[in-house]
Amino acid sequence: MENEEIRHRGVIFDISGRRIDVAVKQEDACGSCKAKSVCAVGEGGERIVSVMSEVPGIYQVGEEVEVSTSKVMGVKAVMYAYVFPFFVMLVILLALLELGASESTAGLSALGGVILYYIVLYFFRNKLERTIIFKIHKIYE
Repeated sequence: MENEEIRHRGVIFDISGRRIDVAVKQEDACGSCKAKSVCAVGEGGERIVSVMSEVPGIYQVGEEVEVSTSKVMGVKAVMYAYVFPFFVMLVILLALLELGASESTAGLSALGGVILYYIVLYFFRNKLERTIIFKIHKIYE
């Protein structure tokens, strides 16, 4: 499973030092993609993927490229973005209801817990960028 890759085409919109930001568009091919269950690109619209490159000078803003990551990394990203905050919300909600809090208090507290989770995630984004690795590839056609 680790050798399987999730690949998407996108366009470079910013290069800053070694960091290359790529706008990845939803593709019609997502319907047949084996990794669509763990990939947020298939949900529509456009996603920004930041890739660290050892040779950023070979890329140009506006160039079409391909970004990839292993399926394992995709699953890890989904866990951080969707699964963990769901469990944070569920645990807070059920704990407060069990302790006798009103439904509105428990619900608002659960939402606050999720907001706090995403704030903490934001502050640890640099560490997460080192664990969820994307690769960038030139397209030769």
